[in-house]
Amino acid sequence: MTETVSMSVKKLLLSTKMKNLILTAKANALITACILMLSGMGLYEMAATQPIADRSNNIQDDFTLDINERSDRVYNSVTEVINHQGEIGTIGYKQTCENSISFIRKERLDTNHNYNMLSPSHKELVDEYRAYLKEAANVVVVAYSGAQPNLTKLNDLKNELI
Repeated sequence: MTETVSMSVKKLLLSTKMKNLILTAKANALITACILMLSGMGLYEMAATQPIADRSNNIQDDFTLDINERSDRVYNSVTEVINHQGEIGTIGYKQTCENSISFIRKERLDTNHNYNMLSPSHKELVDEYRAYLKEAANVVVVAYSGAQPNLTKLNDLKNELI
């Protein structure tokens, strides 16, 4: 009989320890969830510090930023042609010029995408970008012919985009 009592006591102690362990795990989970929620709210508040009106302006500026980034890539392509003028062989230089012209043509074709759906200010920006692309192509052609191109007009058109 003492064995049955001691077994019952052991089972009772074991079940009590399990209950305590489960309660501790639940408490820890609850505390962790609260900490995560509080820190998440803090991150949300930090992310929402910019007023809504400014966010709408940033959305409108994304188009302009994209055009500026594209113009930077075109400018890099043109300066690569100018920098390699007289430094590499004729075939390599011809290939560099052709790659630059192909890139400029691709950029020009990309300006046709959804042009009719753009706002008037964006259409004006695209038209300025097209003029910039035309001048960039002219600079590459002049450089390919062996002459030293004048970058003044290209730089002026690029500054108008900004």
